[in-house]
Amino acid sequence: MTTAAFIDLTKAGRRAIWATYAFVAINVIFSLVHVYQNIIVRRYIDGTANDAELVQSDTVVTVASIALIVVLLGAYCVNGRFLYLASRNAMAIHADPKAITPGWAVGWYAVPFANFWMPFKAMKQTWNRLIPEDGTPPQWLLIWWITWISMNLFDRVLGRLPAPDNLPD
Repeated sequence: MTTAAFIDLTKAGRRAIWATYAFVAINVIFSLVHVYQNIIVRRYIDGTANDAELVQSDTVVTVASIALIVVLLGAYCVNGRFLYLASRNAMAIHADPKAITPGWAVGWYAVPFANFWMPFKAMKQTWNRLIPEDGTPPQWLLIWWITWISMNLFDRVLGRLPAPDNLPD
């Protein structure tokens, strides 16, 4: 294990905040785009919208989906860098060979099933090593994590709902 120097996280933290704001904004836009598409589909079923409007709504959803993926990947990279640097700072302050490494502090987000608890474990370890006098991470960290997991599960359930039977091919 190499020794790491302590790094100022001000710029990385600011970038992570902005990346998170961008992610929230694109999610709101994506939700509004789906509301728009639902309105068009309902109008089509009622006979007040034509095929061109239906195709246009699909195009808008496609563009919004691509934007969502781009912002999601960007936010993952920016926030991942911040988590990596924070974990590296924690290692510089208190080297613990049993602790999750900085690379895995970020990498666990991409591992199926383990991403339900390992990123939170890495955050707790990072917090405890950076602020050892407290001994426990703040309560908001657990609330954030439970909210994050709940939101993702809720999103997966909604994504599996069947489409209406009376949509055109």
